[in-house]
Amino acid sequence: MKRSPLETTIRNMVACDILAKPLSSLGQKAKRRRDKLAHRAQGYIGQASKLTRAFARIEETEQEKARTLTEGIKVFKDQHPRSGKILESLIAETRAERCNELTYGININATLGVADYRSVMTDLGLTAREADAMYGHIIDIGDRLGKPDQYEERSILLSS
Repeated sequence: MKRSPLETTIRNMVACDILAKPLSSLGQKAKRRRDKLAHRAQGYIGQASKLTRAFARIEETEQEKARTLTEGIKVFKDQHPRSGKILESLIAETRAERCNELTYGININATLGVADYRSVMTDLGLTAREADAMYGHIIDIGDRLGKPDQYEERSILLSS
């Protein structure tokens, strides 16, 4: 049976979601690991002998940084106490907001196939051969990380 454009799009969205979670998780782990290693390298710099295959140095830089919103509000409240109280109460107020969400997923009697994942991965810039080589490994990693089931109902915010 030929798939409709909507079904193909939904299948691609689910495949993207399933692929994104383990890749994002690995990316975040790699960044945290890199940051730990940077602190370790900083400790070694003073005691290192001359490196021939790598380099490292500490450079002191000066950057202009804007205040955070919280810092800005605190300064405003200090300079304008009466208005600061009004501002604080306006921020604390909650409001109902309408938004549109697309809820989507794969029906329990259907499954995503290799072709669905390959399509998404080639759209991301991989060749079909690279996608085929990586697909199984990414799914295995997702399983180890506890990725969501392909039949899980998903939603994405469209507008607020």
